[in-house]
Amino acid sequence: MGDRVLRWMPPVLVSVLLGWVVARAARPIDDPDAWWHLRLGNDLINQHSLATPPHWSVFATVDWVPTEPIPEITAAYIDRWFGLPGLAVLFAIAGMVVVLTVYLTCRRVAAPLPSAVITVLAVLASSASLTPRPQLVSFVLFPVVISAWLRTERDHRVRWWLIPLVWIWSLCHGFWFLGAGYGVVFVVGFALSRKMPSPLLLRQAAVAIGSLGVVALNPVGLGVLVAPLRVSDTAQYIQEWQRTDLTSPSALGALLMIAGAAAVWAVRRQGVTSPRLLVLVSAVFWTWYAGRTVAVAGLVIAPLFADALDRLVRTRKAAAASPDASNARSSFETPVLGAVAVAAIAVVGILAPITSSQPGGVPTALDATLDRLPAGTRVFNAYELGGWIAWRHPDLEQYIDGLITPYSTAHAKDFHTAMTLGPGWSRVVTDSGASVALVVAGSALASALENEGWSNIKSGNGYVLLNGG
Repeated sequence: MGDRVLRWMPPVLVSVLLGWVVARAARPIDDPDAWWHLRLGNDLINQHSLATPPHWSVFATVDWVPTEPIPEITAAYIDRWFGLPGLAVLFAIAGMVVVLTVYLTCRRVAAPLPSAVITVLAVLASSASLTPRPQLVSFVLFPVVISAWLRTERDHRVRWWLIPLVWIWSLCHGFWFLGAGYGVVFVVGFALSRKMPSPLLLRQAAVAIGSLGVVALNPVGLGVLVAPLRVSDTAQYIQEWQRTDLTSPSALGALLMIAGAAAVWAVRRQGVTSPRLLVLVSAVFWTWYAGRTVAVAGLVIAPLFADALDRLVRTRKAAAASPDASNARSSFETPVLGAVAVAAIAVVGILAPITSSQPGGVPTALDATLDRLPAGTRVFNAYELGGWIAWRHPDLEQYIDGLITPYSTAHAKDFHTAMTLGPGWSRVVTDSGASVALVVAGSALASALENEGWSNIKSGNGYVLLNGG
């Protein structure tokens, strides 16, 4: 009985995670960034080019390049063909691929139960970022790249396929530079360990450097190489780029894996290598750096912790009988998870037209009023509504949106000043030339504007539309 429970527990745990993804997907899309991703995808489709489309707002004055065209174009087509329910299904599929990729990469180095437990922790670490955005592509590729370099550490094979993989990644999400960077981390680790012959080490270095250099061939242009660095210019004004709350569930999930791997290494004195130590240190850094990068920490440490935990729980007898016996994939494991995934997609397909046909978190009650505003009307908007205005009301001029990179640092600072009622906030609003404001109802800015004489046009869905005259 006990053996049967242990045998079925891993697929059950992974199936629960797949069910969680379904529940998350089968609801209204409410990620504020989803809307500007759709707008950008449609712009790229309409212009038949990956070139930077025209600015969406008169307030956007900075040159920029699209860094996620493939998933944005895909999402735009899905929306055209199937509407928001189609996007919910796409989100469910992408989320389940993340879960299964983490589990299967862990299974390369560990038995089913440790792999399933660590998949739960990795998904917990990523949970705050598992939203319908292109970053899910990175969440799939991080485990793949880390697993590939870990195999390279064991067999010394040169995996040239990592170079075109990173090139494709650079068309999907800005975290491509971290994927390429981990190649450099591993090569440095190989050099420190001195276990790889110099000619072979040079070929491994060629893979790492080639992964970075090939991005210069991205059809978007050379701007994609520096685009990830632009985040730092406005990060201080974006919540997800603030320092991590180390007591949050996602941070605790990442920290548990980091501490677990370090503890097992310290106790067992096995599996500790220079490359793995460097990856662990990087995971500590990403956990601390920002809420946005906690997911990166969880995904890169997962296979290392899987290997360490597997070494801890594997019995000497099983290891002596067959070193890879505990890691061999169960005959029923793949078909069971495959069947669960297919069933989960079917469930989302049935539920989505009911649960996801309307957007969430946006003031749909104000859409008709916004539609009546003259084209070119400047709107001083809440940050989270900029993407919605860009997509649903493209003729209006939003003050700011989640794409953020086309806006100057000074502009982002002014917006922050206004939202926090800092010194000179009234001047910022006046200088914007905005005749209407769309902000959170009852917020400090809404009250301050009303005190300044702005009148309430209409309220709905937690937001208020104010007229400045």
